[in-house]
Amino acid sequence: MRTESSCLLTPSPVVRALLNIRLFVGRLLGWDREPAATAWESFATRMTTADRSRSLAPSGTREGLFRVVYRFENEQLLELINRTAHAAALSALVETANGYRFYFGVYVRNVSRFTLIYMTMIGPFRELVVYPSLLRTVRAKWNKTLGKA
Repeated sequence: MRTESSCLLTPSPVVRALLNIRLFVGRLLGWDREPAATAWESFATRMTTADRSRSLAPSGTREGLFRVVYRFENEQLLELINRTAHAAALSALVETANGYRFYFGVYVRNVSRFTLIYMTMIGPFRELVVYPSLLRTVRAKWNKTLGKA
């Protein structure tokens, strides 16, 4: 999941600029404040005791804007909760007959009536700019570290 202790998903300059704009607006409008711990439940509470003990990082560990739900050898789930959404980002590397396949999924849970509006507004940026850019960085790091697939 990691190469040379650097983040697997490195945002491009365009994605960083979009993220900076979003974070600026979020600070202005109070979107990024995490609700009180009693107001939400981490996805980690759904884990079995065995999976919790198998995780390479404790649930709740901060990682940038996210918190670790679990981290296994080839799979991790990170979550973010704020006033716009409760989101989870899953990344997994699965061995196949011909090599490996990388899976990346983002799951969003409503936290208010604003969630659907917000996700609709940012949808085109996520689908056309952010996710393709992040996946290109995964491919480039894979090729640099392990050679072309």
